[in-house]
Amino acid sequence: MPATTSGSLPPPATLTDAQLRGAACVWGGGRLDTSTAVDLGVQPDPQFPGVRWYPRACPACAAGRS
Repeated sequence: MPATTSGSLPPPATLTDAQLRGAACVWGGGRLDTSTAVDLGVQPDPQFPGVRWYPRACPACAAGRS
């Protein structure tokens, strides 16, 4: 189940490929472990209609924004 965040996500254009795929924390950029990563839900890319990205965060970054 995706987490809800009180803050907004960074713009997709500013993120690395790993962050867009959910392999790295969307805020901190650190590599994520699949057992502890926090799913932030599928997001539409505002710059490219029809394109989606899959942000995830480390527990520490997600806790500070939920």
